[in-house]
Amino acid sequence: LKFPAGGLQNGEFSAVFWMNVNPDPNRAGILVMGPEDADNAGYPDVQNLRSSGFRFFREDAGGLQRAKLNVGDGTADTWVDGGTDADIDPAATDWVHYAFTISGTEATVYIDGIAVKTSTFSGIDWTGCDLLSIMSGVPRFTEWGHNSDLSLMDELRIFNKALSPSEIQTIINAES
Repeated sequence: LKFPAGGLQNGEFSAVFWMNVNPDPNRAGILVMGPEDADNAGYPDVQNLRSSGFRFFREDAGGLQRAKLNVGDGTADTWVDGGTDADIDPAATDWVHYAFTISGTEATVYIDGIAVKTSTFSGIDWTGCDLLSIMSGVPRFTEWGHNSDLSLMDELRIFNKALSPSEIQTIINAES
């Protein structure tokens, strides 16, 4: 799914949702709001400009699936990678609650209400970010194979603020 992103761009941003992870394919985009990468030699099929917007995605981690966030500040990108703390076993887990928050100073990834990684940065830049891709990295985050996700997603909510841990837990409790 792709949607216009203009009304979603603020100095702060959060997304929360439930996902039942399908490990096939072994990597996929989940939520991506990034710019076009017209300077990439493989454009338009290959894109991966990470200096603005964000990319929330999953990748194989030894048979598990690791959630990661990448955020651009206008000049460079910041990785929010919780390593093994961000791994889930799709064979042993049904629905998992994911959340990520972006403020003017940091970005955090949460799994089942637990912060698995926080990284500091200088705030998000939205230059060139005109669409939001849901359950796919296509068209703006494809260089590393983060294409369509065959997982199931439910209860996606997007906020124009960085949610607090207690606000995320309240959402989880209300939807459980």
